[in-house]
Amino acid sequence: MKEVEVKDLYFSYNKEDILKGLSFDLYQGDFLTIQGENGSGKSTLIKLLLNDLKKKSGEIKLFGEAIEDFNDYTKIGYVPQINDSSKLSFPITSREYVVLNLYNKFNIFNRPSKKCFEKVDDIFDILNIGNLIDEPFNKLSGGQAQKVMIARAMVNDPKVLLLDEPTVGVDEKSKRKFLKLLTHLNDKHNITILMISHEMDIVRDFSKREIRLKNGRIVDA
Repeated sequence: MKEVEVKDLYFSYNKEDILKGLSFDLYQGDFLTIQGENGSGKSTLIKLLLNDLKKKSGEIKLFGEAIEDFNDYTKIGYVPQINDSSKLSFPITSREYVVLNLYNKFNIFNRPSKKCFEKVDDIFDILNIGNLIDEPFNKLSGGQAQKVMIARAMVNDPKVLLLDEPTVGVDEKSKRKFLKLLTHLNDKHNITILMISHEMDIVRDFSKREIRLKNGRIVDA
């Protein structure tokens, strides 16, 4: 089953084509890595799939539905790149940070219910990161923060995970642990993964398929 379909996709910024005729499919159970240097259009593609940007032309389908009509984004979990600027400046525990992604299930007082917190606790158990649950999110290391951000993405039971350069700024040992966690979610929980990365020396040991972008085009698949 195709969960993401991209056909002849173009995107322009200030009249300059950033993506030029991209076509690929993401199947259920896939672990696809899209690689390329900075400026190749990788992060732009993620924003288009999240509908944060509007395409110039071409077609994007999510779960068989044109992106213009698609609105069930609980099916898609997004894990952004972690860096110092994206860390929260105010104190909040990892558990509190993750439960915020269940805002559509909050009670009439706009607060998370007991069931919301139970769901969060279950996700931390599944990911085997219970030791981080009460830690302040803004005090975590890069590798720890990425795992908590996966928990945040997973708490809505998505079918697909989109990850934008998740290993940047993370030490080598933590990268491998993080990628093994993604492999576990892919193999044991049937989560489809599309990951953007330029660190292919380590990433290719874990992903199932690779696509390479250069100057907005697919040059190797």
